[in-house]
Amino acid sequence: MKIYHHCKGDLTIQLFAFTPKDIDWENKRIDGGCFKNGQWVTETFRFPDVVYNRCYLKQGKTLQRLETYIGENKCFNSITYFNKWEVYKLLSGTSLKKYLPDTLLYDPQALMKQLKKNRQLILKPCYGFQGKRLYLLELTEDNQFKIYQDMLKPRYILRDEQSFLAKIAELTSGRKYLMQKKINLAKVEGKLADIRLLVQKNRHGVWSVTNGISRIAYYSFFITNCSEKIMEMDTVLSTLFCDEAGKKSATEDIHRIGVAASKALESETGLLGETAIDLAIDEDGRIWIIEINGKIQKSMYHHIEDKVSVDIDSVYKKPLEYAYYLSQQ
Repeated sequence: MKIYHHCKGDLTIQLFAFTPKDIDWENKRIDGGCFKNGQWVTETFRFPDVVYNRCYLKQGKTLQRLETYIGENKCFNSITYFNKWEVYKLLSGTSLKKYLPDTLLYDPQALMKQLKKNRQLILKPCYGFQGKRLYLLELTEDNQFKIYQDMLKPRYILRDEQSFLAKIAELTSGRKYLMQKKINLAKVEGKLADIRLLVQKNRHGVWSVTNGISRIAYYSFFITNCSEKIMEMDTVLSTLFCDEAGKKSATEDIHRIGVAASKALESETGLLGETAIDLAIDEDGRIWIIEINGKIQKSMYHHIEDKVSVDIDSVYKKPLEYAYYLSQQ
């Protein structure tokens, strides 16, 4: 909250933070926290003009109820915890389908069929974040089943299909999982790299790309959530594309994909003000959509190595500008 207060700049808005339990529905009041004279204080406020949700939510029932008091389309990012399968199905019905890795809902028979076909698969929970409970599965030429978690060193090695499926059942624990074709990511300095694209609405309510960064995995890790360092996207694209024309084309495609994906998602989830889209570039230079995040980890922007073009203040200010825009509608 403190950094939002700092970054609001010349916006004539009052900021306060609250949770659902702080709402007094009967008296239309909220006990919220705010910054005054450099200190955090608690005060009672009237219902706000606009609400920017920063909690992980699968459903936005509280915010829907709040909109019956403050008006329709006054709460944004009501749902921030996306079902990856639903997002995949949604984007599959758009022009973005060609950027999606082949993905299926997990079931044992389909898993074995895909593993025998592709030899490697990614298994990830429909609801998950930060790479938790994500596995790389491999069927070797000598018919061993290997299960990797985080690192390219197998955590489990199973000798037969029955034992392998039993271990998968144990790891998934009844949760819904996706099976996704493994992408051979391009490497930077011999380490896997992805792209995190921050797409936000501006003060006119229009989607645009605020910035792009790249997470560089630790050596021998197959996921970038465990990142050794964070670099600007532009720097990484300069490494991956040897000519300026190729880099420019990739940048334009990435921006177009980010805006189109955000618009498509908003059509399904309701009003959004920002998304973070994880993209991958494979060894052939092809762009892939990995997943879309609704609650952005903004702390990572403070750890960018050799910052040149990323304006950190805009990461925090744009949602406030959009909130002000909504308040005037």
